Amino acid sequence: MAGEAVADAVAEVPLVDSGHLTSVDVYITSQCNRRCTYCFLTADFLASRTHMSIDLYDRILAWSRKHGAGEITLLGGEPSLHPEFTKMVTMAHGAGMNVRVVTNGTKRFRRLIESLEIGPDQLSRVAVSLDSIHEEVQDSLRGPRAWRDARATIDLLNENGIPFDINVTALRSVLGGVESLIEFAGNVGCRRLNIHWPSAIGLGRQLPADEMPDQGEWMDLVRRIDGRTEPRAGFFVEIERGFLTGNEKLTGCALTDFSNLQIFPDGRSYRCGLLVDRPGMASLAMTGDDLVFIQRESGEERLASAMTSSRRSCPAVKSQDRRACIYDKVSSTLRP
Repeated sequence: MAGEAVADAVAEVPLVDSGHLTSVDVYITSQCNRRCTYCFLTADFLASRTHMSIDLYDRILAWSRKHGAGEITLLGGEPSLHPEFTKMVTMAHGAGMNVRVVTNGTKRFRRLIESLEIGPDQLSRVAVSLDSIHEEVQDSLRGPRAWRDARATIDLLNENGIPFDINVTALRSVLGGVESLIEFAGNVGCRRLNIHWPSAIGLGRQLPADEMPDQGEWMDLVRRIDGRTEPRAGFFVEIERGFLTGNEKLTGCALTDFSNLQIFPDGRSYRCGLLVDRPGMASLAMTGDDLVFIQRESGEERLASAMTSSRRSCPAVKSQDRRACIYDKVSSTLRP
């Protein structure tokens, strides 16, 4: 993974911008202080300790602004472990972009906030990974001190007036505590509780089958979230719809809508988050100053082509269940 992804000169075709892309996810490092049991990234990627170059990052910022994306999301690994993390936040903020960070709450991230190396005004929002209000559950999924790190980070964000979300990966062992977690999130000033389906990719391929919610359990949770009206103004819960019913067709597909973009440290890029654990599925790469096609007959492009004739289910999920796009979400009612 060292170096930047290089496009095949024969297949290189400029990407046509659909105009739907408002935010770009940038995986600035593969380095991580944790090995969460359900991580969608691979062990090889996490072990590679690859950092995105400042030059590539600068070109991503310029491309994003050119194509109308007003937000950059910094991810990893753990993004704050990139040696130039502070500079990357400053660069994006200085370019007039909103900066969102997804963190497990590691001590290094907190130290950068506490020391004011990163000013509160530089972060538009931070997403903290927290799956349970119970320390033993969180630590069993993410490792020792995971719960304490997440809680300490939430407290610090509150103290500094930095808007924050909580990201939840809803394994079956987590489902029973979702209501308590929603109550906690509302009480501590969270902006959004974002509930993810536990995708069985990357490290998550090793998840026990009984940790995956079934269709009935998931749809019941979706209905409960959809029917909620939050007691606190400014807070809401969001969840992936997960499944299609009856004769429903996909309301959207990230592959064909180009509503999502995830760029890895070497420049390879994906439109669908369910494919990021397979380097060969990347049909795009940042090359020079542009995002271009590096393959037109395979990878994401093959799946996207199949979607032109059928929109009956997510093409990235090989399952008997009819799955919705992971970016198709429902929300509880947000009070003004």
